[in-house]
Amino acid sequence: MEPVELRTERLVLDTPLPEDRARVTEYCQDPVFPGYMTLPWPYTSDDAVFFLESLVPDGWRTEREFTWALREASDGPLLGVVGMRVQPEPRTLDIGYWLGAPHRGHGYMAEAARAAVAWAFDSLEVETVLWECVVGNLASVGVARAAGFSYTGAAPLKVEVSSGGHPDAWHGARRRGAGPDAPPWPAEVLEHRA
Repeated sequence: MEPVELRTERLVLDTPLPEDRARVTEYCQDPVFPGYMTLPWPYTSDDAVFFLESLVPDGWRTEREFTWALREASDGPLLGVVGMRVQPEPRTLDIGYWLGAPHRGHGYMAEAARAAVAWAFDSLEVETVLWECVVGNLASVGVARAAGFSYTGAAPLKVEVSSGGHPDAWHGARRRGAGPDAPPWPAEVLEHRA
């Protein structure tokens, strides 16, 4: 499949490009990433090249992973990334995302996640998009809630984080046909203290 461009009220979601290497490398130095993300750590310019020149195009070509860059305009700088990875049995998608620190707090990622999920339901034979984050990642929880995901419970993270292991994680789902407003999330998640 060829990469698909999406547009929202404030954003263009398009293909992350080799020209985004410096921004990807810069943003992925964020000290919160190793505990919450599956990215290599420390993250290098070579990691960004591999992501941009291999993982992103291969994911679209094989239809196993769909990744977008967030920008405020088609020719604008990269703000962050949202992607969805196909899980074959049962066929679902796992959503993941990160935003460069200077661009947080504006609702960009929730807007992008809603657009990516809507595209998946309109374009792919998938009934459910899944979400997970390491316990304590309240920023990811805020995005998931704003994007209409329902909380489905706590269990170990399915993928290994950069710092190693499969820590405790919160899980959620957004099902085809579900409205944009998710049911209330439990207080033990929303009021979590590290």
